[in-house]
Amino acid sequence: MRTLRELAESYERWAADGEDLANRIISGLNALSKELQVRQRESAETLLQEAQLLRQEAARLRETRSLLKLQSLREKDVSLP
Repeated sequence: MRTLRELAESYERWAADGEDLANRIISGLNALSKELQVRQRESAETLLQEAQLLRQEAARLRETRSLLKLQSLREKDVSLP
């Protein structure tokens, strides 16, 4: 089973891959017809939005991981004689 940290890192990599693909799509728009440009731009925008959501989820996972670590430390402190 993957840890929250590993999952967050995967989300970050997927976000970076999506942004790279979106940027390649955008850079090639000039060679396309106007109709294809519109569709490709929409695809690129979708990829960028998904990348942003992945990064937000990665941040949420990191925050959850931190909170779980803090809770674990507090429980250890309470159980000490």
